[in-house]
Amino acid sequence: MSTIIACLSQKGGVGKSTIARLLARTFASADWSVKICDFNTNQLTSVDWVALRMNSGIEPTIDAQPMSSVKKLKSEPYDLLVIDGKPDSDVTSLEAARVADLVVIPTGLTYDDLKPQAGFGNELIAKGVARNKILFVLNKTTESDVATRDAMTFLRAQGFEVAETDLATKTGYQMAQNIGFSIAETKYPTLNERADTLAAEIVDKLNTLTQVAA
Repeated sequence: MSTIIACLSQKGGVGKSTIARLLARTFASADWSVKICDFNTNQLTSVDWVALRMNSGIEPTIDAQPMSSVKKLKSEPYDLLVIDGKPDSDVTSLEAARVADLVVIPTGLTYDDLKPQAGFGNELIAKGVARNKILFVLNKTTESDVATRDAMTFLRAQGFEVAETDLATKTGYQMAQNIGFSIAETKYPTLNERADTLAAEIVDKLNTLTQVAA
């Protein structure tokens, strides 16, 4: 069976697709066969991103497909499926969280992002998703270390695990994704290094979970 990572969110604009693309590229670079399952069928931003990538001949190769049913994932012949979920907490998001080996929930630093995202995480737990399968990632951070620490403290006080590596708001990240690259494939080595560090942290979390499950 495929390994499944679900990038889920209660709201849009917090970096769900950005993280999904980063993880897809990370595993594809390690010679895994990877597909992004784009459940946001109204926008299909990840499907469009993969099309840009393919048209430009960017390696490694990543596949993508619009999807509306989690049940279809079981028949997918890929080493890794990355779910780019819908920006809400509908039944599909819950089903995706249940089948995933790891659930990644990105959030910004403001309470306008933190509160609904934390609420979404608690909703998943209340409906049977194991707390230790959920990892929060702080995205679109600013130069204020205090704001970043406060956001981490807020989430950890509610019992959530938060990645130590955050992603800052950078034009380089935006420009790379606009032409089919992930945030680890920008023109700027320091940006790539930070993205790769986050990806490695997420991979370590996944490995811990799968070893426990085994």
